[in-house]
Amino acid sequence: MPHALGQRKTLPSPTGTIAVFAPDLALRQSLTFALEVEGFCVAAFERWKKGGLLASWLCVVIDDHIVRNSDEAFDFVANPENRVIMLADGLSPVADDNLAKILTKPFDGAELLRLVKDLAAPARVLAPE
Repeated sequence: MPHALGQRKTLPSPTGTIAVFAPDLALRQSLTFALEVEGFCVAAFERWKKGGLLASWLCVVIDDHIVRNSDEAFDFVANPENRVIMLADGLSPVADDNLAKILTKPFDGAELLRLVKDLAAPARVLAPE
């Protein structure tokens, strides 16, 4: 029986993992598949998870619905030190001071992978061996 995304009991090391935060199961599954096919480890979550490990992920892909509904998620996205791709619906306004890379839904998988690779590359260089 397949496991539900976001329900894993053990997660890979965050230093080599992309975190995906999206309330929609189909979107989480699609993002996870697209990234895993390219060789990335993915930890997918339905809602924002608190914790200090988030800064150590290769990057974070987050749906704008989560950012709008969580002050902690908003603060994380607003921090210029964090590597974030925000998925926007194109209907809701995005703050002018938003520091995340914005990907408007529906989006092309190749564009997602380009952004992930761009953001994850500096993290890999800095990651301890």
